[in-house]
Amino acid sequence: MDFDQTMVVVLAIILAAGHLAVAALMVLLSSRAASGKLARNQWAGIRTPSTMRSDQAWVRGHAAAAKLSPLFLTNALAAIVLVLYGSLRAWPASSIMGWSISFFASFAALAVYAGVVAGRAAKSAEGESE
Repeated sequence: MDFDQTMVVVLAIILAAGHLAVAALMVLLSSRAASGKLARNQWAGIRTPSTMRSDQAWVRGHAAAAKLSPLFLTNALAAIVLVLYGSLRAWPASSIMGWSISFFASFAALAVYAGVVAGRAAKSAEGESE
């Protein structure tokens, strides 16, 4: 394996680690918030107006979003497999970067969807408490 290909493999490993870290962080934060171990705050979690209204809304919203955790993990696993496979099959770095960016974009779309799901669940929690 020449130097250029070695650098592509290193790039793929770094990108794979990034996908794993982002998915793990999302799953950890949503599960901790859903269980009440992560209190309502201004820094971490799904901070929509409806989830920030009360502790009950915070927990209910994150519980709904936590149900999407398998999607985040599947996205990360697919990204990891594809970038590592591509690096071992001598794909150009631009292809590996393109696929990786695509998976990060799909992760962002999932995060937006999780926010919508959490907001709806938090609003239903508000309706029940009144």
